[in-house]
Amino acid sequence: MISRDPRGDYIALLCRMIGFEIVRGDSEEGGWEALVHLAGELINGASVIITADGGGPARQAKVGAIALASAAGVPLFPLAADCHPALEEPHKWDAARNPLPFCSLKILLGSPRKFAPFHDLSSLEEARAWLEKTLNDFKPE
Repeated sequence: MISRDPRGDYIALLCRMIGFEIVRGDSEEGGWEALVHLAGELINGASVIITADGGGPARQAKVGAIALASAAGVPLFPLAADCHPALEEPHKWDAARNPLPFCSLKILLGSPRKFAPFHDLSSLEEARAWLEKTLNDFKPE
C-alpha cells in the first residue's frame, strides 16, 4: 500500500517496475478501502507490505497493519530496513534514507504475531504499541 501523495507516485512507479502490484491509499485518503482490498488479497494467499508509521509522525505505528492482519487472520511480521551509505532527507516527516548505488542493505525480520479480532480499543492499542516498540527496538549492528 502506497500513499496517494506525489512522493508516493515515485515509489509506486519503482514498485511497478520491479513487478509489485500496487494498492494506493493512506490515513488521509482511501486508506480503509485499500486495507479492505489488501485483506482480500491476503485471504487469497498474497503477501503485503505496509509502512507502519506511514504519514507520520516517524516511528509511531498506526493501527492499519494490525487491523489488516487481524481482519485477514494472518500473522504480522515486523520488518525494518536500513542502508549505508544513503542520502538523507532531513526535512521529510520520516527523515527518509535513500540508498546509493552499491550500498549495503540490512533487513531485520521480527517474530510473527497473530491477532484475534479486536473487541475493544484498549486491545487494539496494546497491539499497536507492541508493533511500535518492536520496530523501534530493532538495532543496526
